[in-house]
Amino acid sequence: MKKLFIIRHSKASETSPDNSDLNRCLEPYGVDKATRIAEYLASHIETVDLMLTSPACRAFETAQIFARKLKYPEKKIRGQEALYHFGGIENALDIISEVDDNTQVLMLFGHNPTFNVLAWHLCDEFRDAMPTSAVVGLEFNINEWNKIRKAKGKLITYVTKKQIQPF
Repeated sequence: MKKLFIIRHSKASETSPDNSDLNRCLEPYGVDKATRIAEYLASHIETVDLMLTSPACRAFETAQIFARKLKYPEKKIRGQEALYHFGGIENALDIISEVDDNTQVLMLFGHNPTFNVLAWHLCDEFRDAMPTSAVVGLEFNINEWNKIRKAKGKLITYVTKKQIQPF
């Protein structure tokens, strides 16, 4: 069994000092939102084997917050350029397919619309939206990540700020 958690970055600033999209970091509200959702998730997940993130500031900061709350070493968070420059879900599936099979629990941090479409593609029962900081957790009856393309996941969690009110 493999578990995949698809996590959309938290609320980011509209602009960055250099006006680049890549350097848009989290707003204070986004930090608080990601922290609360990560705390909630930490009470329901025992371990994480691998965290992969877009190099965009907002995604990387979200991954760092989750790493701290889930006791995952921040220095082991791996940036993946392709998680920022998506070419659709095929690229996302390529990234997942290449994960070492010793990894049982994988977390991806990145962006919409690709993450929402990826969750819909991998799980027929999930058809909700993914607001900022949303977490979609899926379980797959596979032993090798390269079988993800033909697998359908079972929804094991869908977390947004609405589930963990008050905010």
